[in-house]
This record gives sequence, C-alpha cells and structure tokens, in this order.
Amino acid sequence: MRPDRAVPRTAHRAGCHERKGGPSMLLNKIVVAEDDDAIAHMVNMALGDAGFLCLRARDGEEAIRLVRVQSPDLLILDVMMPRCDGIEVVRRLRADVVTSKTPVLMLTALSSVEDRIEGLEAGADDYLSKPFDLRELAARVKALIRTSRRERERNPATDLPGSSAIDRHLHELLRAGVRAAVVHAHAVGFEDYAADAGYARAEDLVKSLGATVLRVAAAAADGAFVGHLGGADFVVTVPPAAGEPLARDLIAAFNAERRGWGADALRLAVAVVSTDGIGPGDPDGSDELARRMAAALRAAKQRDGSSHVVWAPAGG
Repeated sequence: MRPDRAVPRTAHRAGCHERKGGPSMLLNKIVVAEDDDAIAHMVNMALGDAGFLCLRARDGEEAIRLVRVQSPDLLILDVMMPRCDGIEVVRRLRADVVTSKTPVLMLTALSSVEDRIEGLEAGADDYLSKPFDLRELAARVKALIRTSRRERERNPATDLPGSSAIDRHLHELLRAGVRAAVVHAHAVGFEDYAADAGYARAEDLVKSLGATVLRVAAAAADGAFVGHLGGADFVVTVPPAAGEPLARDLIAAFNAERRGWGADALRLAVAVVSTDGIGPGDPDGSDELARRMAAALRAAKQRDGSSHVVWAPAGG
C-alpha cells in the first residue's frame, strides 16, 4: 500500500450508501477526488450521512472537469492523484476565474511541513492528514463551506454582508420572534453622482459610507448587524430603543463627512422600522417587514435634506 493510501480511522460505522444520480438542489455538493475506492467509499458514506451529495472523481483531470461543470460547494482532493496531482489541480483551479473560489480540502499521508506548505501556497484552504477521523472530516467540510458561503455573500465593495445574507438575517430574526429595529439608510442622489463622477469615485464613496455606517452602528449597540444591500443602501439591526438614535447619528456623521467625499449634493434618507407585531413563524412576516421599510424610506426621501422616518402603523 502506498503511504498516501492509509485508510481513514472510522469513529462510527457509516450507514449511508454512496449517492448516485444527478445532483440535488437541496444538498450541498462535494466533489471527492480520490482514486482509492475504499477511501472514496468511506468518505462518500460519511458525508452522505451528514447530508452532502458526493460526486466522485478518480483522477486530477476528472476533478477539474467536475468542479467546472458542477460548481460544487467544496472539493476534497487527494494529493497523490493520477494524470494530474493534487497540487497541480489546485493551481489550475485557482488560475481559472470560473473555479477560483471553490474551497479545497486536501487529503495527504505526506507528513512533512514542506508538503503541507506547498499545498497551501498553491491555494488549498485546509489540510487533513491520513489516517483521519471521519467525524473530523465532516466537521472541517462544514466549517469550510460556512466560511466560503459567508465570503461569497459579502458585498465586494465594502466587505459587508450582502443582500442574501441580509435576507437570511432578517428571516432568522422574524422566525425567532426577536424584537429589533431595522434601520435602512439610503444616499439619495447616488445614482446621479455615480453617472457624473465615474465608477472609481462612486466605489470610493460607497466604501467610505460603509465604513461610516459600520463605525456609527458599532457605537450605537453591541452586536449590531450591518449589511450592504448594494449601491448606497445599508441595513442595520439594533435593539428597539437604539433604532431612532442610530438614525440621527448616521445622518449627523453623513452630513459631517460628505464634503470630504466630494458629495455635497447627496443627502441621507433613513427608515427606522420595528419588528413588533410580526409573530414568530408568520409566513407573511418578511413581506410585512419589507412593506414597512419601503413606506418609511419613501417618506424619508420625500423630505428636504437628510432625514429619518420612524414607521408607524396606519392611524398610529
């Protein structure tokens, strides 16, 4: 047996047979690039038990092809592969814009520091040495996918959570019945500014505005969530009592800093919306919150200068 073919240590008897057939939209997809049938089968069973769909590649070239075609959530890659070894596979994946963001967990029985460094410098995200515990493998896979998903969901301009992360955060708040103030800040006139100033200056303004929102929100409440919807739109969630003070502080900071951004013509419209009255698990909760936010932001935009509006129920 070759040294890189050491069989993993099993902490439990994997009870799921290898999944076959087309990929499922409901499961995280993992390409398992391993030419040893016994190891591949054990990995497939263990990860199948953990809720993953495993797609087998028997050599490096097939691994590259599957990653390009299937866009998996993760690649588990043996270092010693026929046709194209694991180090070269990682280099080629990282050099291709289509596959460059795919997280890679490398498996190896090569224990020297130099071998591990070579793989990490080529672009691998993590290493697991054989023999390994299948529970540790599953835990590392889940951690890498979580990290990768968070990175993909960040807005590239500000490195803040993007629209899908904001949606998930608000959904979780509503599902759990957490009382919160949702604050939506929008720089009115940003589209015209971007058209006149150009992409580079507009992006610089968005970065500066994002840093300001993050700083003010952090000072307003411990554990404040700050997300970037895109353009010049930001969402912050804080405890109910901190919502309106945060809106005032955001406007004060914006008005103080916009001259330095070369954006005197811009003004900040801020909506402050409560989650009160939206029951846990309410199927229409997200729609109701969106209606409240749209109404309050629309009213704030209609006012002169930078302004905030606190949502109140009709007749309230």
